[in-house]
Amino acid sequence: MRRIVASDRAPSVPATQDAPAIAVVIPVYRQPHFLIESVASALRQSLSMGHRIVIVDDGCPLPETRALGLAFALADPHVHVIRTPNRGLSAARNAGIDYALSCWPGIEALYMLDADNRLTPRSLEIGLSALTRHPEADWVYPQLSKFGMGWAGHVDVPVSPLHTLLAGSFMEASSVIRARVFAAGLRYDKTMRAGYEDWEFWIQAYASGFRGICEPAMGLDYRYRPESMVRNAARQRPVLLSALRQRHPSLFAARTLLGFEQAHHPRYGLVAEAGLVRFTDWADRREVLASDDLADGLARSRAEPEGGGLPPFLVFADPDLVASLSRARILQSTLRRLEGAVARGAGWAGLALTSGQTSGRSEETPVGDKPAMILVASDRWADLVAGVSDGEIEMAEALAAMAWIDATLPPDPSEVTTLQPDARVRVRRALLTCRTAVGRSEPPKRWHWQTRTLFDAAELVETLRTEIGGAPLSNLARGSGQRLLGLVLDEHSLQGLAVARGLSGPRGSDPTRVHLLHCGPLAGLAERVDLCEVESLDGLTLPEPGKRAFRFHGEPFDLPEPDDPAWREIRGALAGFDTILIGVPRLFPILAECRAKGTRTIVYRPEGGWPDHDTRLVLAFEHATDALIVESEDIAARLAAQGFPRSKIALPRGGVAVLFPDTAGEAGRTVRPGPPIPQPEADQDGQLPTIPRAERHRKIQT
Repeated sequence: MRRIVASDRAPSVPATQDAPAIAVVIPVYRQPHFLIESVASALRQSLSMGHRIVIVDDGCPLPETRALGLAFALADPHVHVIRTPNRGLSAARNAGIDYALSCWPGIEALYMLDADNRLTPRSLEIGLSALTRHPEADWVYPQLSKFGMGWAGHVDVPVSPLHTLLAGSFMEASSVIRARVFAAGLRYDKTMRAGYEDWEFWIQAYASGFRGICEPAMGLDYRYRPESMVRNAARQRPVLLSALRQRHPSLFAARTLLGFEQAHHPRYGLVAEAGLVRFTDWADRREVLASDDLADGLARSRAEPEGGGLPPFLVFADPDLVASLSRARILQSTLRRLEGAVARGAGWAGLALTSGQTSGRSEETPVGDKPAMILVASDRWADLVAGVSDGEIEMAEALAAMAWIDATLPPDPSEVTTLQPDARVRVRRALLTCRTAVGRSEPPKRWHWQTRTLFDAAELVETLRTEIGGAPLSNLARGSGQRLLGLVLDEHSLQGLAVARGLSGPRGSDPTRVHLLHCGPLAGLAERVDLCEVESLDGLTLPEPGKRAFRFHGEPFDLPEPDDPAWREIRGALAGFDTILIGVPRLFPILAECRAKGTRTIVYRPEGGWPDHDTRLVLAFEHATDALIVESEDIAARLAAQGFPRSKIALPRGGVAVLFPDTAGEAGRTVRPGPPIPQPEADQDGQLPTIPRAERHRKIQT
């Protein structure tokens, strides 16, 4: 039956009994000369089962477009034409989707084909076959192959949520998509008329628990022209990316992005005797691979960089040292500081252990001559292995340029002496292993002829840093059902530790991981305060007060300049927390930024207030504060009288709901909830997230 429909709304047609396996939806606007090729390519498919073609004339003013559509529909019963007012590509696709689902309720899949592209003869057959072989998959997308201006991109790699969120629309809109995706209510965003509507659709699909796979053999001839909608979208990329973030704030929140990194892209690889240990947070997840995986991973990283052969950073250290740093609660902060030093040391950074009262800050010159731990960027390691000269000489040159940091283990000097192994020995041993493996085979090189499209390990780290706006980024992870609480305190506000303990309860009674970011020296901290509830320690360097006075209520006080370089490290350290409790006034300017990114912000006013400051500080940043904790009811009443909302003031006995508003709080207390953040977890195949979705959505089990 032929259908020729004109409608201002999504057309409604009676369902037919002979439901095809798949329908090809072809929106068209001002491209009649290309429409002939696209429809012809859809008609000459090799499918043995039936398929239909739905041309959606998006109110094109050119009479040729309408004439060609009608001619195809009259000449072939498989072609249907609908005409709508001009509302853009997304609305046209949605009209075709609604028409197909209404006309053929039993249809298995749909295919979105732009009018200027062409299917290869077996595209639909291969795509449907892939869905049959992979019942867990919800769509199949092709490799990128373009004609006109020739170009081909390789995208057949294990896809993670970070690829979908940050790598652009590498999954072509021209994909075989199961009808159940659309039956769940997903549609293209009609407001994104300038582009990236397909990228936004895949984000919707991933957030709803659906997933796709690549089938390289499923061909698509993508027309690449000097000027097109894609080129126009590229010129507006910052604006369109901002639109994506606004539509999906919880997915682009720092804690969600870092959770996806933890689940799918471990940041570090510890080169140990038993094998390569891949991890981001040592206490949360440890993936041990075979002992020869370092050489194999190096080969894979060179052959297919986007495939994730090696993590971004390799760690050379004695496992006993790693255990000692972990017991001292400074392993994660040490690794993060080494990351920051890598950029200064040409890809290499070393750790010198010390004892006594030291600053725990980065140094440009070594504290000792034997690094107890070495962190090296994987791409710099690959360069060292690929070197043509004597490995010892090249390694010596790399180590000579290495940046150093120091760390203090408490407080027994004998342990420092015992745990002062020379990590260079492990580097030499691993270098010999990798060079021997390379010598047995052809030197590793890229084996794909298509252009690399997705980021490699190092590019992923930089992409995350750019997206979050800080570096080096937090490497703390949460387990299932856990929450991260960051305490940002200095010597004057350390009582905030007891306050947080009283609110969250004893360790083990509440799923809260407490981390202390101290604006001062870490050495000797355990002797001054009770750290029994703290899982990790980190140190922050405060930005210097600015030269220009900030005025509030007519009186000045100094705050750091917004372009102070110290803010970048602070943003990185604070990224990923569910809640931060700040007792350091100099850091108040970052409250609004953290809150905008989905982190709950709490200010702790220590007993007696802050030196050289008064309540004007609290009032000045009230808009960026979710809750203010004070030590007494008298102080709460005084601040409320001066204008701070009483509903946002809490006492240390306020309960865990003060820290996390999703927990039931005291009766009558009002708390301002932040946006709900989906907690990412790896599927059983380790590739895709499990994100809660509406009950009407089908949960995929793998």
